[in-house]
Amino acid sequence: MQKKTLGIAAVAMLVSAVAIWLWGPATDSDAVLAFCWRAGALSAVAWLAYDDVQRLPNWLLLGLPVLLIVLARWPKMLVPLIPLLVLCEVVRRVLRK
Repeated sequence: MQKKTLGIAAVAMLVSAVAIWLWGPATDSDAVLAFCWRAGALSAVAWLAYDDVQRLPNWLLLGLPVLLIVLARWPKMLVPLIPLLVLCEVVRRVLRK
């Protein structure tokens, strides 16, 4: 996705949310209103972080969602994961020298 597309989507969703909130019907619009607010906020955050995300390595972009899903499913996995990540970083730095 391009940065301009994310910005346009964020503005469109947030403007839609404000329009629904001000002029929408009182019934049956709560789900659409919530979707517009959340999608607009998420698009705005993605737009702000776009340049930084482009610099991340590809393996991290693929591995991070998998890691979040595993931690959401099994939160106790976080305890052994932190020392394992520290150990991996130490080994990587030692092997570089």
